[in-house]
Amino acid sequence: MSLAAREITLPQTERQARADETVRAEPTGRRDDPLLRAERYRPRTGLWPRIRSLPKRIFQTVFRSAPYPTRPRLIVFGNADRRSPVLVTTNYDLTVRRVCRALEGTDCYLLVAPASGIDVWCAAGGQRFNIDSIISILKTSRIAEMVDHRRLILPQLCANGLNLFEVRRRTGWSAVFGPVDIADIPEYLHSRRRTEKMMRVTFTVRERLEMAVAMWGSLALRYTLFPVLVFGLAVAPWFIGGLAVMAVAISLGCFVIPGKTFVQKAGVGFFLPGTALILGADGWLLGGGLGLFSLQWVLMLLLGSYLVGTSYPSYTPLWQCGYSTLFYGFPHLKLEIIEEDCIGCNLCDHVCPVECFSPTENKKMIFSNPDLCEGCQACLIQCPTDAIINQVADEHQRLSQCQ
Repeated sequence: MSLAAREITLPQTERQARADETVRAEPTGRRDDPLLRAERYRPRTGLWPRIRSLPKRIFQTVFRSAPYPTRPRLIVFGNADRRSPVLVTTNYDLTVRRVCRALEGTDCYLLVAPASGIDVWCAAGGQRFNIDSIISILKTSRIAEMVDHRRLILPQLCANGLNLFEVRRRTGWSAVFGPVDIADIPEYLHSRRRTEKMMRVTFTVRERLEMAVAMWGSLALRYTLFPVLVFGLAVAPWFIGGLAVMAVAISLGCFVIPGKTFVQKAGVGFFLPGTALILGADGWLLGGGLGLFSLQWVLMLLLGSYLVGTSYPSYTPLWQCGYSTLFYGFPHLKLEIIEEDCIGCNLCDHVCPVECFSPTENKKMIFSNPDLCEGCQACLIQCPTDAIINQVADEHQRLSQCQ
């Protein structure tokens, strides 16, 4: 049997152990300097680079949910030395560019890990950004030969898929979570501590508009075909324009439009007043008759409102995704803390992006704000004593097996 064949037949645990030992191994004394193979960050200046990258920027803004990979690599910033911090992110091109822009002028290293070109939160939740990704970039970059410490700074939004204790066990590197917002990274590196603000996601007007554009691009690309097949090609620009208006409106009014779910918000905010306006115009112009033109507008308004209402929670950091509940009957995540198992480490609070937890007088944690929970499961994954449980885990497993 060949060496390759023997390697394939090894048990998974043994193969993994060999890979992990490779990561933890000391430098082999090879003459090539890993620093020479690293990419040194140099900001692009001038008008022409901005014009040349404009199509890519537009595409990544409109089709934010589409994978856009960049090359996994090590990037060196400033005068990084053997004591400089080592940060990790995914190989999603938009994320890498924004992190690089934030780190400009800082002495550090950035490991761009392979994750199928997906953003940190989605890649970690879908297990595209995992410990194997970190092992891969540690090995290929040979960063262990360039620094004296063994400490990684991970983005907090990967806490829904990467367990800190497992990272240390399998790689030999300790890991901590950095700030949620990329803009806070320089301050965090300077102070070496995360403030309360750095742990929580924000959803500013600018961020909401950016998500509105991303949702509009995705919905327009996938669903414009249906009204075109029914009413003809001429309705395409009207439907696309209507989706744009509703996407922006629900993003700006997500906190004030009445309704418990976003389908209800879309119905109250767009479909009902829009239909009333169309029927009122028909009654005035046609004497009470509903023309074909008005009918197609009502149907397109119904489709657009439903699409925007069902999709919007998936484009926000503050609400649980509605797809699984609407289409598969999955109940929303329901968490409970077993008090006698809680050791008061506060890790659940440190990784929660929306502040669902608070301490009690005996320093135990309680799930104090369940209505804020957006279902990322970061607390479940990070809890060292498994004191946090999902009350509907059995139901989730049953429904998953039926799909």
